[in-house]
Amino acid sequence: MSKILMVIGGNWEQEILAETAKSMGLRLLLTDPDENCAAKKHADIFYRVEPRDLTRLLTLAKKHSVAGVIADECDYSHYAAVVIAHHLGLPSDGLAAAQVTTNKAWMREMVREAAVMQPRFFACNTLEQSLKAVNLIGLPVIVKPVDNRGAFGVSIVRTNAELETAFLEALMNAHSRQVIVEAFVEGTHITVDGICDEAGCHHNLAMASKKILPGEKPVITDVVYPARLSEELTRHVYDVNQKVVAALGIHAGFTHSEYIVDDKGRCFLVETANRGGGVLTSAKILPFLAGADLYQYLIRRALGETHKLVLSPVDRQVLLTFFVFENGVIDSIKGFDAVHALDGVLHVQLLVSAGQTINRPKNGAQRHGFAILSAESAAELEQLQASVRSTLQVHYANK
Repeated sequence: MSKILMVIGGNWEQEILAETAKSMGLRLLLTDPDENCAAKKHADIFYRVEPRDLTRLLTLAKKHSVAGVIADECDYSHYAAVVIAHHLGLPSDGLAAAQVTTNKAWMREMVREAAVMQPRFFACNTLEQSLKAVNLIGLPVIVKPVDNRGAFGVSIVRTNAELETAFLEALMNAHSRQVIVEAFVEGTHITVDGICDEAGCHHNLAMASKKILPGEKPVITDVVYPARLSEELTRHVYDVNQKVVAALGIHAGFTHSEYIVDDKGRCFLVETANRGGGVLTSAKILPFLAGADLYQYLIRRALGETHKLVLSPVDRQVLLTFFVFENGVIDSIKGFDAVHALDGVLHVQLLVSAGQTINRPKNGAQRHGFAILSAESAAELEQLQASVRSTLQVHYANK
């Protein structure tokens, strides 16, 4: 009888993880809140369960005597996998690291002890505490929930009059009912992705710089690898990332960190997660750049098997570009198959469809689609991005 691997989370961001598990000859116990999730077709056993329902997930893991538990690209699912694996005495990425990387206030406290630069911040439970924090920090500030993802409930506050609305929105998206108020840092937004090997040593895999849709609700539109930084700054950010990972006690699994580099070359930590980056960053972009099947490595580690991490990095330009179409009611979208067929398109996906009314995204989940592109040079990558945008045609009703 094949071993049973429990995979928590089965939407399109986790489908490649589930598919990889099945290709390894494992039986797959999959859970997801959506009865019709993308990865369900790979599952031998499926249950409709919220990733925050730890009691039910643990009951199911015991019922089926799972040999390992794994999740990726989702804070809640990864946290659940770690807690359940810890309960059952199975290998995991570590409960302490999961705790501090899913609460921004705890994370900032841990990193402060390691003397890593980060925005001045205050964890706040009330509007009065938030106002006091603003007075101490000075405007503008960022207000956000301590424990959510994807820019949910995140606002830039430029005047005191905007604070109450921002506080309430952050509170609505904070599972712990706590928000964090921190200084707004102007600069280049950077991500660093990494992975820990079988000895617990962390390896930086890739660094990217981002473009952000301007406004009070910042939304990322482009993520380009490698980051558009000098060699000296790139080394500095990688060094900071190693310091942050060590400070947070991460010794297993993926890491996904976000930073802002200001015009003085100072690197400020935004946040670090002990999971892979979302929107197929860990499922497609990192394996491509690292030249390794990273999911197969992590699945074998989750099962307690000895497996060595072997990396064969490639020197390529990669762009994760998001589609943000004009507001309106979509009549049709044409050119998708033609985009998919373009040389250098690693993946393309639409998150909207005909008949849908679309507006400017207010968080990452509301973006209209994305493509992952690769080229030999930055110039070729820009040309490919232009081809994708001109090929994909959105037609609107009543226009």
